[in-house]
Amino acid sequence: MKIKEKLEDFIVSEVIDLAPEGKGEYALYLLKKYDISSWDAIGKIAKRLRISMNEIGYGGLKDKKALAYQFITIKNGPQKDLKEEKFELFYLGQTTSSLSKEYLIGNRFEIIVRDVQIKEEELKKEIELRKNFGLANYFDEQRFGSVKIRKEFAVKEIIKGNYEKALYLILVEGSAVDIEETKKFRDCLRKNWKNTERCKNLAKVDWERNLVEFLSNHKPSKRTFKRALNLVDQEYLFFLGNAYQSYLWNEILKEVLLKLELQIYKIPYLLGELYFYKEVPENKWEKLKKLKLPLPAPKLKLGEINSLDLNEIYNKILQKEGISELKGFRTFIKRLVFKTYPRPAVIFPQDLSYEKLDENIYKLKFFLEKGSYATLVVKRLFYVSKNS
Repeated sequence: MKIKEKLEDFIVSEVIDLAPEGKGEYALYLLKKYDISSWDAIGKIAKRLRISMNEIGYGGLKDKKALAYQFITIKNGPQKDLKEEKFELFYLGQTTSSLSKEYLIGNRFEIIVRDVQIKEEELKKEIELRKNFGLANYFDEQRFGSVKIRKEFAVKEIIKGNYEKALYLILVEGSAVDIEETKKFRDCLRKNWKNTERCKNLAKVDWERNLVEFLSNHKPSKRTFKRALNLVDQEYLFFLGNAYQSYLWNEILKEVLLKLELQIYKIPYLLGELYFYKEVPENKWEKLKKLKLPLPAPKLKLGEINSLDLNEIYNKILQKEGISELKGFRTFIKRLVFKTYPRPAVIFPQDLSYEKLDENIYKLKFFLEKGSYATLVVKRLFYVSKNS
């Protein structure tokens, strides 16, 4: 099975609850992008307009390897279209609100899947099963681009007090900017970690430059590395923290499915395996279909839901990570705060349909509510066959 062979093989169109009002200080745009992440596109827009990224509002982040249509707002933005090499902005009008994830409803997808080995009849059955039983609502690999190289979480090291290692992972093994654009900077730091001044001019963003300068001007110590972490861009630090929470949430959902004693199908992904079910017995389906699991956070209060002891499940996963309990899931970095929200354990792709384009090529169409991953739907439908 292959997806994203071509940019036009993966089309995502954002659906929001915000429209031009004919007034207001925010300019609303449709952003069409290709072969660039939302984060990098927004950074380039901010640089071109000479504004802070904080003045740009957006609902969600879209895949780099996709043809994506999403919306953004810019405070006092130009009332005209803009065009760059890998994206275009189409001015839609003025609005009184800055776009945020609260306005995001979901996304529509058109995905072409190639080299499929599954038989069409089997695919039909799977689509009907997904309509009835949905699928486990994991965070997929796109959520973990910041740990793609070493598969280690900087935030986990911060929680454990390993501040130097955390900084190394943030600066050398990850990037707040496009990973290819920062290669020279990261390679330089890898060779000169004890003499970071040599790499200062290769930094792509101001906070990285300031952080490297701070390290070069202070004697290495745990206190120095801890202070340096407060120089990391706050939004990027939150992004890293949320990525670690997302990984833990995946592990928690896996444990829930095991507790329910469902027949499990394992699918590999960047950080191990994800567990999926095919069907769910009625008595267990009542427990699962409306279950919402909050992201782990230190002040989270859990109890028993549908005979599932969530305290026990959450603490079991944290203990595997070397963290004693939820209260210990915290840091002493003021800028790093763990926020929580309830995430549905199960998602239901809406308007799910397929079209056979060729012998081993299919096109899928469906809508997903915000926060869910289309790639999981594809994997779940086509990995039912061991030959896929």
